[in-house]
Amino acid sequence: MDLSNGIENLPIIVETEIYRELSDVFKYVPCNIPGPGTSSEEFVAEYDGCACGAVCDGGLACSCMKQYGHSYDAKGSLLDVVVGSAFQRPIVECNRSCSCTPLCRNRVVQKGIRFRLQVFRTRRKGFALRTLDAVPKNAFVCEYAGEVLTVAEAGRRVNAQTAADANYVLAVREHVGGESVTTTYVDPARVGNVGRFLNHSCCPNLVMMPVRVNTAVPRLALFAACSIRAGDELCYDYAGVRSQGSADEDAARGEGHGGDCQGASWTMGQGGGCHGAASVRQQEFISESAFGDRERLKPCYCGATCCQKYLPFDAFLFDV
Repeated sequence: MDLSNGIENLPIIVETEIYRELSDVFKYVPCNIPGPGTSSEEFVAEYDGCACGAVCDGGLACSCMKQYGHSYDAKGSLLDVVVGSAFQRPIVECNRSCSCTPLCRNRVVQKGIRFRLQVFRTRRKGFALRTLDAVPKNAFVCEYAGEVLTVAEAGRRVNAQTAADANYVLAVREHVGGESVTTTYVDPARVGNVGRFLNHSCCPNLVMMPVRVNTAVPRLALFAACSIRAGDELCYDYAGVRSQGSADEDAARGEGHGGDCQGASWTMGQGGGCHGAASVRQQEFISESAFGDRERLKPCYCGATCCQKYLPFDAFLFDV
């Protein structure tokens, strides 16, 4: 069955039993929507469109790319200059006000998924997501979409959880030059998309990148951090970092998939779903308050040699 009910470009494949179980507690949406307390005005188009013609060339004439240049190659994959830099430069796609057509190479995330995905049940990690197609490195896979929350609502939801509850609230903190920091809170627990079913891995095969399309509200896009085989489970690092070297080691042993693991100009924090682990730099994301309240930490079952045993959790991200 199709979990998205025809909303996505391709069916999100799921067994009938799982479809029925989720249909009672989960509403599928393809992209972010305003949650309680979030103004719908933030989702109104606010970027001016370019006047490049059918396809943008990334030159100074394109208002969408004149400051940062191309983010994608002709096949729609992220350029290495974007994912390989110590500080990720902003990704701004052409928008609905632009004169260019859907053939423009600067329209990728907005086009939706291009690979067949399947939600399945695991023995110890709850639900999970895998690809049924081979995915080339740097290709867009899916978004992590749901309700965009205020910090107050995000904190309320996280603090209302018990030790047995799964937490899907994700905080993405972007450092915008100088000391300016913008934090976006997204919760797909009840209303969200296929990204809700992604598990954490210490050596992930996906990397998350904030992408702007029509508004300043980022779309949390997940790209392949390496070449991914058909049938592989898809995972990302809930803390927003990838461990240098360990992923390549696991790939060689057949225990996971690696990639060029680099830092970025943004960080994430998440209490995690049924599964999770901390990155090699976990001390940056597991706060002292979490260690003082160990029942809030969730065990990891990723099986990677670089496994850090616990899911990253930064309680300060949800302070009101």
